[in-house]
Amino acid sequence: MKKPLSFISVIVGIVVLLTVLQVVVSNKLSTTGVVLGRYQDEIKKYETENTILAQKLLISTSLASIASQAASLGFIEGNNKLILSAPIPLARER
Repeated sequence: MKKPLSFISVIVGIVVLLTVLQVVVSNKLSTTGVVLGRYQDEIKKYETENTILAQKLLISTSLASIASQAASLGFIEGNNKLILSAPIPLARER
C-alpha cells in the first residue's frame, strides 16, 4: 500500500514542477518578444537614417554639386592647356 502512494506523490511532484517550469519559460518568452520588438524598431530607425545619409552623400559628391560649390567659393575653370611636343626622357641613356 505504501508503494502506490509514494509513486503517486512522485508523479504529482513532477507534474507540479513541470507546470511551474512552463509558467517560468512562458513568462520569459513573452518578455523576450517585447525586447525583440524594441530592437526591431531601433534597427528600422537606423536603416532609415543610413538611407538618408547615403542619399545626402551621393548628392554632395555629385559633380554638379562640387562644381556649384567651387563656383560659390570663387574657383574658376581654367582654360589653359599645356601641350608637350616631345616626350621628356624618363631615364638617362648611356
